Amino acid sequence: MKKVTIERMKRGALRFLVMSALTEKPMYVYEIIKHIESKTNGIYKPSPGSVYPVLRTLIKQGLITVEEKEGKKIYSITEEGLKKFNEIKEEKSILAEDSPMKRKIIDSLFEIGFILYKNRKKLDDKKMQEVLGILDKCKHDIDELFHE
Repeated sequence: MKKVTIERMKRGALRFLVMSALTEKPMYVYEIIKHIESKTNGIYKPSPGSVYPVLRTLIKQGLITVEEKEGKKIYSITEEGLKKFNEIKEEKSILAEDSPMKRKIIDSLFEIGFILYKNRKKLDDKKMQEVLGILDKCKHDIDELFHE
């Protein structure tokens, strides 16, 4: 079993978001990026440098195709890709159905991650120490809830 890392989670989330965009219509990379930014309410705008490797992987897996149109590459989801997307979506909805409150917890954790990512260039040593202090207190408080 592969180890779950933040990078693996980000790639998986980006893969899902790219496939989700392509279920709506064939798109150029720029359109995919704009679609993701819109779907995440501006919280996440992937760079072309992170989208292209995902697209290459999806092409190799036969989940999407690419064709050149007016000198630009346009990406489309295949039937196999749509099937895979729906499987992933079903798994995701099962997790979300577990409990609306659990879903809110997961959403909050991702929002924290996006806030930190979005502001990463503003993180100097002082702010990093403050963030770590807040997170350590949060971890401690949550852990205490389970040991009452």
